[in-house]
Amino acid sequence: MSKKTFSSIILYFTLFVTISILAILFWDHFHGGVPGHNLLKREDLPKISNWWGAIALPIATYISLIKIRKRINFEANFSNQNFIKQHLLPFLVAFVFGIIIVISSSTGNSEISYSMFKLLFVVAIFIPIFKSEYFLGFVLGLTYTFGGALPIIIGLVLVTAFYIIYKFIRPVFIWIGTKIGLVNNKVKTT
Repeated sequence: MSKKTFSSIILYFTLFVTISILAILFWDHFHGGVPGHNLLKREDLPKISNWWGAIALPIATYISLIKIRKRINFEANFSNQNFIKQHLLPFLVAFVFGIIIVISSSTGNSEISYSMFKLLFVVAIFIPIFKSEYFLGFVLGLTYTFGGALPIIIGLVLVTAFYIIYKFIRPVFIWIGTKIGLVNNKVKTT
């Protein structure tokens, strides 16, 4: 894959996301109105209309894909298999994770949603789930049910927490593990 090919992917995927969110919003508009969601499901907190997703989601998609492109080394050794393993698979895992959260919360199984959110904080110690692939997949997985803006807000808060866990708390666990002999000294800390 070349840099030019990936730039085309960025434009086409951003266009796809834009058309998709607009289609969802117009469908909602003509079938009972575009919903909004209160922060933390509390009536005393502000309500965010799903219309904001028409602006926020394409921008978040574009920025996420640009950030991914900056991390890709488009040298001769970069192949489609590397792209699938390093970027597409994490995106799809996060997308499915978001869909599972949507399904569990929509069917009244909020215990599953809360457990899955707690699990993310453990996973963040071992896997850098703060990266753009995970963020974009998670946000798009939540979009159909929660609109575009609220998942971005939730995603940004989570990504910040996951970054702190992976970059600052993980090295402490590795250091403690090496001191007591549970972790090999050659474990990468970054």
